[in-house]
Amino acid sequence: MIDLSINDRIHPEPMDDYEKACLESLKFGEYEIYSEKLNQLVLEAKEVLTKIGISSMVHSGDIIVGLYTAKGDLVAAYCGVYLHAVTTQIAIKYILKHYKDDPTIGIKEGDIFYANEALYGGVHNPDQVAVMPIFHNGELIAWSAAAVHQPETGAIEPGGMPITAKSRSDEGMKLPPIKIGENYQIRNDMLNMMANMVSRAPRMQIVDTKARVAACDRLRVRVQQLIEKKGVELVVGVMRKMLIVAEEGARNRISSWQDGVYRSTAFMDTIGVTDSLMRCVLTLTKKGDTLTFDFTGSSPENDGSFNSFLHIVRAHIAIYLFGVPFADLPTSSGIFSPIEVIVPQGTFLNANVDASVANSPVTNSVTLSTVSNAMAKMLHASGANELATAGYGVGGCAMVIAGLNQWGVPFADMLANALNSEGGGARSNRDGNNSFGFPWGWWGKAPDVEDMENEQPHVHLFFNHWKDSGGFGKYRGGAGTTVAWAVHKVPQLVYQSIIKNHKVPTVQGLFGGYPPASHPGIKVVNANYFEKMANGDSDLPRNVTELVNNRSIDGDYVVERAPRGASPVKEGDIFVGNSLGGGGFGDVLDRDPESVLKDVKDQLISDWVAQNIYKIVYDQETLTLDAVKTEEARKAERISRLKRGKRYDEFMKEWSEKQPPEEALTYYGKWPTAEPVRQIVRL
Repeated sequence: MIDLSINDRIHPEPMDDYEKACLESLKFGEYEIYSEKLNQLVLEAKEVLTKIGISSMVHSGDIIVGLYTAKGDLVAAYCGVYLHAVTTQIAIKYILKHYKDDPTIGIKEGDIFYANEALYGGVHNPDQVAVMPIFHNGELIAWSAAAVHQPETGAIEPGGMPITAKSRSDEGMKLPPIKIGENYQIRNDMLNMMANMVSRAPRMQIVDTKARVAACDRLRVRVQQLIEKKGVELVVGVMRKMLIVAEEGARNRISSWQDGVYRSTAFMDTIGVTDSLMRCVLTLTKKGDTLTFDFTGSSPENDGSFNSFLHIVRAHIAIYLFGVPFADLPTSSGIFSPIEVIVPQGTFLNANVDASVANSPVTNSVTLSTVSNAMAKMLHASGANELATAGYGVGGCAMVIAGLNQWGVPFADMLANALNSEGGGARSNRDGNNSFGFPWGWWGKAPDVEDMENEQPHVHLFFNHWKDSGGFGKYRGGAGTTVAWAVHKVPQLVYQSIIKNHKVPTVQGLFGGYPPASHPGIKVVNANYFEKMANGDSDLPRNVTELVNNRSIDGDYVVERAPRGASPVKEGDIFVGNSLGGGGFGDVLDRDPESVLKDVKDQLISDWVAQNIYKIVYDQETLTLDAVKTEEARKAERISRLKRGKRYDEFMKEWSEKQPPEEALTYYGKWPTAEPVRQIVRL
């Protein structure tokens, strides 16, 4: 039974008399010691998860292990991905409301629950979570949970995030919270059911399900051991105080910021296989000790898989809040007490229940971008300049590979090296980090390519920083990466590219900084790469620019849209993926010329960008700066800017009359207000 009201129960549940008594019984110093102890127990359980699981997402960091109160409120989590930490409490609260008093289900010690359905609090169905209750003397004290993105769900395309999905019926396995085990044992019939539903990668489904449960159980054991040693009242009191400390810390910090209204708008230009502008509008209102995130004005929902629900938007806001302004506070639901999120029903960020949300994280790249941009403006206005950061890469550059591997085992997996190496945003005093990581999960890491090649039937031609990918500015956005795979040791594979940008970047620069570059999709079929390797040829490409410009590898070069549906490739074919750079910060003409020249030397920017964007003059042979001519070139550019400039009212009159071509507005809504203009029919 779908119960959407639970999705709004993100704030901590009211404190009861028992929790109050436990809180008041805490002695001096016990909170400081044992809140950290709970964090360490969660960390230990997270290590268990990563040691047992086998999917690339486990090892690249798309995970969480979390501890929750008896009422389901998040008190501690190790990530991974903050998304899962925030949304898992919704599944727990569903179990408490609908199963606790159901005589056919109930909640007992040793029970194991499992879920992956977005309508029951999840993000999208690749995100699967195991949940276990923690008892003491027959009383429910807490919950443990472990979640991992599973890169296969049995959907209409491999990889779990089908870009051709039209409704939730196309998404594959979608489990509401169900009991999959009792007495600390997983039922084999439930495992077999899941393996049958996920038939492209049954071994991965079974092993990673067991890994999740093992992590939950390790945390359960450790919490019960702590209770036996220090008493249940201490554990309950510390958990409640972690919620209180997070709320008080968030309110105090918000109170120190400048009251006002801060706005940001971001665009996508594709919903998978169809190109169309989509608009996300954020109005952030800060008043006193509260924040309101209002997404009114965003484009309507669509009949593809690039949609979301309100609680998923809220979870994406949590990524920024936990990662930047509240990074030193407990990772608990207490931070949401002073926060309201408004997302009108029927927009693509809060679609109807039958919509496909298979690509909701990719869709919410616009949420990450607008939240980062609006918050940076507020933080800058408040004097917290060290926290004001241009947008991170958020390309969602997920490449999927599926088929039989070189060992004859069926598999479907996500190639996490490009996904987890997007560029960081520039800040007010320094460049963004190159290949920073995974903007959805700041602990994400790019796996070792040799390990990948041992498990997957391809080799890497190159994996390095992508020149000119970071947004330009006084401080440069971090560079993204470029990688190429050649199919090896199998006759064919299926590749897919799940990206939400074709030509228009979602990420924005800040205070005059440039956005990062978008990129095409590239592949080479009928390539002679392995023949050249066998011959020891020295002209093999070292990056995507050399691959396309020099074409030293014979074959048919295909340049297409970056988002690509699942398609077959054969042995020897080459498939290219890129990740986005971060946004730039400040005026390019204010960048230190020597820093520009260093970027040229480090192959992070091209000569063309150095000369035409940053306006520096230097000897291209010796890479020696001509400071006088550089100053002259920059002075001339400033004069040219003044000549090109227009009064604001003149600019707005001209700008308001512009409109994209109709074919670019298929899913945008009415121009320019984005109101719905078409009816969505799903079968």
